[in-house]
Amino acid sequence: MRISEYFSLGVSQNGLDFVDVNFTKDVELFIDPCWIHTNDDEWCIDASETITDFFNHILELYENGNDQEARELFDYAHEPNEICFGLSSSQPEGTGASREMLSELFDDIRENNMIENGLIQRLEDVHVFVDGFGQDRLSDLVTNIIRKHLVDFTIYQCGLWGIETNTEERQLAHYWNRENHTWEECNESPLVIDGKDILLVPKSIVVKNYRYTAGQYCTHFVLERRKQYHLENNTHLVERTPRRDGTIVPKVYKKAIRKEEITDSGLNEKQYVRSMTERNRNLIQLFRDEISNRLLNPETTNKLNDETLEEYLDL
Repeated sequence: MRISEYFSLGVSQNGLDFVDVNFTKDVELFIDPCWIHTNDDEWCIDASETITDFFNHILELYENGNDQEARELFDYAHEPNEICFGLSSSQPEGTGASREMLSELFDDIRENNMIENGLIQRLEDVHVFVDGFGQDRLSDLVTNIIRKHLVDFTIYQCGLWGIETNTEERQLAHYWNRENHTWEECNESPLVIDGKDILLVPKSIVVKNYRYTAGQYCTHFVLERRKQYHLENNTHLVERTPRRDGTIVPKVYKKAIRKEEITDSGLNEKQYVRSMTERNRNLIQLFRDEISNRLLNPETTNKLNDETLEEYLDL
């Protein structure tokens, strides 16, 4: 049953600012931190600052050799159930951002010098470069970090729609306090349905698939640069296609580059883009700079309109 149905709100998804989830099951949707950073409303700006502070604090601890203190910050990470989002356990990079997984993840980042090599400079970069860390896990981690923001949004929406929240404060999971750079308990009077804590999520930050991915980065930035390289150096991947007027047009196809430089080399996509980025750090910076434009462009956006969102919620 949807939130709107349970509380008899009399509106469909297009009349709501939050995702009208079926609170009895999980839906394969994800919070996209790139949209949080891109949107210019007050809530997103505030949440964006919290995400940035968390990651910068983790980086600072690792850079200063405070590995144990950094690991302890992952004690509060877990798979959140309050938003009713998730990925099935059969998916390759799901599910959940556990303490153990995150600790190992950042050890891997440190041991492979991903920070020093310019690969990891923001939280979303982890999803691009680190194996085993998919959009489900990034969404879970972001949910934990911005939990207090989601609580505040939920309380505001409940007030707007006349939905009663719990009469007494409950101890929810932790959230990141950017003022103190610590995890703190979230004690609030939340929305509770059939004994389950529910957090409403702004629909403006929810997607089906991320755009800030290794695949997007590889296809639109890394392979484009590799095409230029092969053309400029007249390598064996250059194919010459005759035109009707007799002129010859040199071409390089991304499919051929993928086969030779990724598949035949025994690499996966993340390993490949790590290697290419270490050789040319400017590539990832171009991708970072371009991501907001790609999100806002109707031809490349992953933004869900209300009709599409309804379809996913009905699955």
